[in-house]
Amino acid sequence: MTQIILSAFLPVFLIIVLGYGVRALGYIPREHWRGVNALNHRLLLPSFLFALLAQAQFDGGQSLTLAGVSALGSFIMIALALVLGRMISPSGRITAPMIASAVMWNIVLSLALADRLLGDTIASAGAAVSATGVIIGAAAAVASFALTSGRGLQAALIKTAKDPVVLACVLGLAANLSGLGRIAFLVGPIEMIGAGSMAVILLSMGAGLDFKALKGRLTVLLSAALLRTCVGPVVYLGLALAFGFSGDFAVLMAIAGAAPAAAFIYAVAADFDGEAGLTAGMITLTVLTSVITLPVAAAIALSL
Repeated sequence: MTQIILSAFLPVFLIIVLGYGVRALGYIPREHWRGVNALNHRLLLPSFLFALLAQAQFDGGQSLTLAGVSALGSFIMIALALVLGRMISPSGRITAPMIASAVMWNIVLSLALADRLLGDTIASAGAAVSATGVIIGAAAAVASFALTSGRGLQAALIKTAKDPVVLACVLGLAANLSGLGRIAFLVGPIEMIGAGSMAVILLSMGAGLDFKALKGRLTVLLSAALLRTCVGPVVYLGLALAFGFSGDFAVLMAIAGAAPAAAFIYAVAADFDGEAGLTAGMITLTVLTSVITLPVAAAIALSL
């Protein structure tokens, strides 16, 4: 089992390390990555998610149950982050990144690991889990930063409705339900764009690691990392087992629970003048802790 997990996980993490090395050595300077990150958020990731959801072969009740389990996991993580954030500090500016890092897990990394470990057969299940995870996670992240910035609920709703990632999920599901997702010449170009996104996003993930952001506020950073990558897999795997899922489906949920926070939340924090530095630290530390928790969570799920 150890060899299977290492062969699936190691190449993915090496791409992340390569991204950090390319940026740290100055081969591609830090300022150039801003454009790459914008391309990821506005085009590559939305294309990847749209094609995934538009072409997914959902099998009715099972897919709906998986989506529901994913949604329930998201709401539990939001509640835990809200309580933990308030325990650490009464300031909403601390609670906002705590909620965002807890609920918005890295979809691309999770799907890449699931694909390498479980194969193509898990793609539709991954689409079901990702759809609710992205929509609820993005909405919660945007709402938490918007409300604590004083801009109010309306600003949060407008920002969420305009977000390319959320729109891609909604439109992808609509294309799937309407049958448009099965028209090759319509989805083909978008699928080609999305096909090249995974490696670029993983490289950008590594390039975005900010170890300077780990200085200070260790209590907040460690709390966020433990919640996201240690408590998360317990919640998601526990829910999967409680709803009767096992095997590949349980592994998929364990990976989703143990995944690090998505880099997307840093952009949201910056947009709403939130604690961007603290958010960067949370993202970085969750990536580091997930190097351990992801393979462990997957191994536990595989052994059940």
